Amino acid sequence: MPALERPVKNKTRTTDVKEIMLDWIRQGKFPPGSLLPSVPELVARLGVSRTVVREALQSLVGMNFVEMRPGLGSYVKSVPPDLIVNADVMAALIDIDTLIKVAIARKAIEGSVARLAAAQAEDEDFEEMELVLSKIRRLARKNQPMHSLTPEFHVAVAKATHNDVLVGVVSSFNSLMVAAGEVIECEKVGYEYRMGEYESHRELLEVLLTRDSARAQIAMEDHIQITIDVLQRVQLQSGR
Repeated sequence: MPALERPVKNKTRTTDVKEIMLDWIRQGKFPPGSLLPSVPELVARLGVSRTVVREALQSLVGMNFVEMRPGLGSYVKSVPPDLIVNADVMAALIDIDTLIKVAIARKAIEGSVARLAAAQAEDEDFEEMELVLSKIRRLARKNQPMHSLTPEFHVAVAKATHNDVLVGVVSSFNSLMVAAGEVIECEKVGYEYRMGEYESHRELLEVLLTRDSARAQIAMEDHIQITIDVLQRVQLQSGR
């Protein structure tokens, strides 16, 4: 049975145990049908309470990744077809290499989206971008995580194209963008990084306001490249 690669950082947090087990599933260490370590084994290995372990397992049951069989233990389930297309589920299973590939795909797609948005945007579209940006600024100044909010800005840019198909495509990245943001936030980024994220979004809006389509495309591509660079650095440092 594989040993745990990393300890639980905060013994009171159920999410730490859940994430460790999700890592096992992502990496194929416990493939579908395999038996997870027992509750006592997890308690001993992680140094957490039985309650924390049980809550983590229940969370995985709720996500439909694990099945608890009375008297037998907890087994990894195959991800059913209806969940494969669920962005939240895919974000939970995805690894950092795939997150980088997603960001590269976003760079190619959203660059063109920004190009069209610069030409098609109306005043109310810019107002919506400004509203989201103000929320990002508040979080950045408080040095609080922004990864659950920044996707809204990108959706607002897509809406400015007035093309529902493009809005749907960009919106489909939301959960994966949040997942990438969580990976970056786990690296203990601070005030400077968060303010830099805000400034990058601010600069992007300023370019869109010029209605220069070519510049808007380059600005969006440069903006997403920042995320790619950070994810690649995290991957190199973590050896993942």
